[in-house]
Amino acid sequence: MAARWFHRSCSICEASCGLRVLADREERRVLRIEGNPDDPISQGHICPKATAMQGVFEDPDRLKKPIRKTASGDWEEVSWDEAFDYAATRIEALQEQYGNDTLGVYIGNPSGFDVGCLLYNRFILESLRTPRMFSAATMDHFPKLFTSRVLFGKGSILPIPDLDRCDYFLCLGGNPIVSQGSIMSAPGVRKKLEAISERGGRFVVVDPRRSESAKVADEHLFIRPGSDAYFLFALTNVIFEDGLVRLGRFEAFTDGIDKLRELATEFTPESTAAATGIGAETTRRIAVELAAHANACVYGRIGTCTVEFGTLASWLVDVVNILLGRYDEPGGMMFPRPATGQHEPGNPMPPIAIGPYKTAARGLPTIDGHLPSSAFAEELDVAAAGERRMRALVITCGNPVLSMPAGDRISRGLEGLEFMVAIDIYLNETTRHADLILPTAPQLEHENFDFLCQSTAIRNHVRYSEQVFEPEPGEKRSWEVYLELAARLNGADPQTFDEMSLIQNATRFAGKLGLDVDHVIAQLDPTPGPMRLVELQLRCGPYGDQFGMNPDGLNLEKLKAARGAIDLGPLESRFPDILRTEGRRIALTDPMITCDIPRLLASRPSYENPDGLRLIGRRQARGMNSWLHNLPNLAKGRMRCTLLVHPKDADRHGLASGDRARVRSRVGQLEVDVEVSDEMMPGVVSLPHGFGHGSPGTRLGVAVEKQPGVNANVLTDDLPLDVPSGTSIANGIPVEIEAA
Repeated sequence: MAARWFHRSCSICEASCGLRVLADREERRVLRIEGNPDDPISQGHICPKATAMQGVFEDPDRLKKPIRKTASGDWEEVSWDEAFDYAATRIEALQEQYGNDTLGVYIGNPSGFDVGCLLYNRFILESLRTPRMFSAATMDHFPKLFTSRVLFGKGSILPIPDLDRCDYFLCLGGNPIVSQGSIMSAPGVRKKLEAISERGGRFVVVDPRRSESAKVADEHLFIRPGSDAYFLFALTNVIFEDGLVRLGRFEAFTDGIDKLRELATEFTPESTAAATGIGAETTRRIAVELAAHANACVYGRIGTCTVEFGTLASWLVDVVNILLGRYDEPGGMMFPRPATGQHEPGNPMPPIAIGPYKTAARGLPTIDGHLPSSAFAEELDVAAAGERRMRALVITCGNPVLSMPAGDRISRGLEGLEFMVAIDIYLNETTRHADLILPTAPQLEHENFDFLCQSTAIRNHVRYSEQVFEPEPGEKRSWEVYLELAARLNGADPQTFDEMSLIQNATRFAGKLGLDVDHVIAQLDPTPGPMRLVELQLRCGPYGDQFGMNPDGLNLEKLKAARGAIDLGPLESRFPDILRTEGRRIALTDPMITCDIPRLLASRPSYENPDGLRLIGRRQARGMNSWLHNLPNLAKGRMRCTLLVHPKDADRHGLASGDRARVRSRVGQLEVDVEVSDEMMPGVVSLPHGFGHGSPGTRLGVAVEKQPGVNANVLTDDLPLDVPSGTSIANGIPVEIEAA
């Protein structure tokens, strides 16, 4: 048996843990997947999701060749040439008849973990020529991107907790022990969080549920879902009133402090206590504790973004850290330095664009190029959007029927499309509505590079993933699918298209170093695809060999030889150099954010009302949105799609564990198994999203049999939004429950 070890990273979440894969290439068998103990970043850590690459590779339900829907509704395999021609012809005809914006585009979350998708999706987006772009971003983290875009000039300049040097970690709306860090790439994060207490610090979790992270914290505070902005504003109030402001060097390039002090006067701990459920004395104590610790940081995640005031909450996380001098300093919130150079100093970026394109149904504008996911269902609906409705759709790596608001309405709307093409490996609840499905090769059949997590890592590093198997005959990798479809839409040759992209990138990156473009291209591996773009950026980047100008620097050959991550050191202070705002200044009270404060004040009575229930989601260690439910290793055990209910609420509604409950929101209802648990805050229930398998026409045998569950997004209201960013409200949804 010709088995050997291959070294990769896990491509499921931001942690990107280093793995060793024992595989027999001749027999195309994976024999073992384990954590790489020699990887300096993850140090052998893995979670249950590490087996997912093997599970997807071996899944008999995975699509390997293009399939087209027949007139009878069945599916037939077609050649790639037929598939690309069919897609291009239908898209071009519909755009010519109805206009470019008759086509919608949706980009799903998995694309962020495939360097081919990341570097080649621009070909698709530009070639489709439509402003009607939706993505998973406006379902989860877009408020954080929005605040970074406004404050720092670039949305991907994201503050990351310096966990290894932190002595007080205040975590709002996050469950890092399960997520392994979201906008915080931190493999083995549990040990890092426990180490804070071991070295005399404190770990405090603020969450409507006593989550897995809260259970190991020094303190857990229940908070009413969606009220994070009130709590953070109250902390800001105390910081000003108690004279705790310590701007440090940020005073030289931060504007709006006096205006911020004025805005915070309305939010005393006493005035916000009823809305948050956190007593005034506790809020004051937390503010004082934060100020007293030299290396404290405040971190907010999904629970602070996917709520009614997600932008204000995300902004106030930045505000508290800046006021206390905990920004861009060791132990506080810091900013990684990616090896591929995307966060090096540059010219100011233009102000964030609102519009000019607006949705047909409600007139909601694009925000930095993104349309609100909450508008997706209504844009498919002839009654809501009329003649300007979406008639065609290109969807890549996504399942919006299960992951976006009004999932049932989306499913009905997809039925009415005149054409839909999906770039996906499964026939799932969304892609079953497509006319054409273009599958891509799984992770083990291509190289990869941890491009995304460079910007969210708690320690600077770089990592390459080896290709384990050659694609099967007839399979194409993601970048090849994107490139060829884009080329057909432009009447161009794919190779010419790729070479043009290489020249553009070489001109951009080599030009900054004053290097000759032809000389640089001649030194790159001529093999087409994303890895030569990675090599270009890596060698021109801050740690690179600069094509001979820095002989000891990084190049792709050295990275491959490492067979694991290369540790580039702890995070370092980077402000104000990397700011992309005019004059490299931070406008802390930019009206694009603060314009929503009057709405926050007006909404306080609704949060103070103790009656009723609010619904939140929850992360699970064996799942990732709707991706992994068809993998046997991750579908073992009991059904995990249950409604968590506090004992008091269960008694009040006549429910017990194992009962079926009917859950209703303004827009829908469903029935689900009840699990009574005191880990919930009274007045709050929890249901995970991504379930709801079993629709006719899907090919997800394991998911349907082992983990069908219910679709939580049947309950997600598609009308309310976080106004500044246009993000959907997926947490804090008012619901009613009763015995089914």
